[in-house]
Amino acid sequence: MDIEDLRKFIVVAQYENLNKASQHLSVTTGALSKVVKRIEHKLEVQVFDRVGKHIRLNQRGNKFLLYATHLVHEADQALSEFRGSTAVYNVTVAGPSLLLQYYLPTLLSKPSFVQTHFHVNVNACWEGKALDSVSKGGSDLAIATSFAMEEREKDPSLHHISLGSSIYVVAAATNHAAVTEANNGALTSQSLYGYAFACPDVSPFCGIKRGIGSDGWRDDKVPRSIRYRCNDFGTLISIVRQGLALAYVPDFIAKSHNLTSVDVLGYDFYHTEHFELVYKPSMASGWLNRFVDSVKSAIS
Repeated sequence: MDIEDLRKFIVVAQYENLNKASQHLSVTTGALSKVVKRIEHKLEVQVFDRVGKHIRLNQRGNKFLLYATHLVHEADQALSEFRGSTAVYNVTVAGPSLLLQYYLPTLLSKPSFVQTHFHVNVNACWEGKALDSVSKGGSDLAIATSFAMEEREKDPSLHHISLGSSIYVVAAATNHAAVTEANNGALTSQSLYGYAFACPDVSPFCGIKRGIGSDGWRDDKVPRSIRYRCNDFGTLISIVRQGLALAYVPDFIAKSHNLTSVDVLGYDFYHTEHFELVYKPSMASGWLNRFVDSVKSAIS
């Protein structure tokens, strides 16, 4: 079966729409329709159900999609193993924007990336979607939390490497009154309530509302005065940097924005996130396995 047909089939399966898939691939809808018909003729079954003007991947199609993504993945990595150093590879990295901003520059500076010709596509999305994208062949790499990976343990195709962890801190602008109070003694949980907090509307990693502030703080143990809710993390950080509010954020976020960490007495429920580089391994010693090996070596 033709690899290029399989590659086009994967895109059609992702969109379940010939027009959108044709725009993505820069080919005509007629050409894609012929690809689908060729594949169905080879398999002697329909992989899409036609519902009016729409198509829907059916049960057989979903199963075949797993085989197609595996075959294309292995073919790409096999070609990568034998191609010369002048070959150019398209690499897609997916994950939450905050994690991409923090980890991607370091990953792209690895020798295996620097010494190879890559066109890198960055897909900022919630971690669940990022993991789906790697599983279904839409992305080569994803950055996600360990929590998200634990929820996907039933997917044996995905492997992961620990990139590190981050503890959450109460972050404030250096001129915030809470910083002065903490430096003069200690910020108690009672005095904490007197300061405004900015919280994300949903978790910045998975896009799901988790708890009162969706940031991991135990408001049931130590309540806060939440005055700002933001569906954009950049806006949240701007509010904090202006000294208008405190925020409970990963320590690398506080550090990268020159925010001060404020200790709170009587609060012992520290929230920690662990982060993973997720990929689909290959039998071939292509660019992906070489890159993963370089990441493992750097961590060890």
